[in-house]
Amino acid sequence: MLGFVKHFTPNWFTVGMGTGITALGAYLYPDGPHWLKLLGTGLWLFNAVLVGSLLVLMVARWVFNWSGSVKILHDPVQSMFLGAVPMALATVINGFVDMGAPIFGPVAVHIAFWLWGLDVVMALGSGIVVPYLMFVSHDHRLDKLTGIWLMPVVPAEVAAASGAILLPHVVGATAQANFMVVSLGLWALSVPLAFLMLGFLFLRLALHRLPPAEMAISTWISLGTLGTGIMGLVGLGKDMPLVFGALGHAMQASALIASFALWGFGLWWLTLSILTTVHYARRGLPFNLGWWGLTFPLGVFTGGTDMLYDQLHVSLIGWLAHGFYWLLVAFWSLVFIRTLAEFVGGRLNVSGTLHRTLHQMSLEPRVKTGTDD
Repeated sequence: MLGFVKHFTPNWFTVGMGTGITALGAYLYPDGPHWLKLLGTGLWLFNAVLVGSLLVLMVARWVFNWSGSVKILHDPVQSMFLGAVPMALATVINGFVDMGAPIFGPVAVHIAFWLWGLDVVMALGSGIVVPYLMFVSHDHRLDKLTGIWLMPVVPAEVAAASGAILLPHVVGATAQANFMVVSLGLWALSVPLAFLMLGFLFLRLALHRLPPAEMAISTWISLGTLGTGIMGLVGLGKDMPLVFGALGHAMQASALIASFALWGFGLWWLTLSILTTVHYARRGLPFNLGWWGLTFPLGVFTGGTDMLYDQLHVSLIGWLAHGFYWLLVAFWSLVFIRTLAEFVGGRLNVSGTLHRTLHQMSLEPRVKTGTDD
């Protein structure tokens, strides 16, 4: 058991990210049946226990394997997955606000606020410390760049989206204004940097083509950046008139226009992600923890689409939101079953197939594969 703890790695939090966003989508499904809300609530409770257990394992690793844990910070691959920790926690926080009251009572919102504070600290740490280490410690090359570079910087905008859910529960005009500014600041801290990386990622794909098959699903991560950007803007935009008065109406309209621009870009990236995944699948797509990248990015983009529909009431957007969600359910079911089967069968150890494969990739020179043709 101690060996299990000592070798635990943060990429396992992607399981909590994907499971949590699927649960939230089920509960918030527009005009969804009562059984779907119950199913979403049950899945959220399961995910809360899962993420809590993963946090205990992570803390235990730092206690029992301090030197090994410090090495994660300097690992050019696993350090990126430190961003998965606050993002997985964010799905638990949102569930406490949306689903927690009937189960835990009024204390659910208070729990959400405390967890959100912790989430913000971890998101800021991930978004600042990991890029700094990329500059001074890691060994990176343009042809090694993949979507996982977004993982450390995206948590801040995820926290901003959670802040939008919590804002109506903040008491007092001054406190609401401060909370709004903090949430907008988190969004602004993340999205411009993420767009900078998306530009580099486009350049890398154009110059060096697709990465090896072990990294096939990483292209979906970019979709998550756009999805959470939409959720943050639309969610915060709804309360801008409440906080900023007459100016808030103009800010809300601007946020909606910007969100629609992100949504259009997301549709383009979703199409490219599907095409590249089919390209890989035809040539052989090995299973690893990276397959969870099919879930959270699509889940938050679905959530952003839902929120746009709620604001615009355009039937086409609503139908797309429904379609995206059931695609998410299919992806989550596939990846969850495969992960469980591989782990129980001993083929996926505690450090994860993805970590082992990617660590080799980070140390070895890139070779041509079938995806380069």
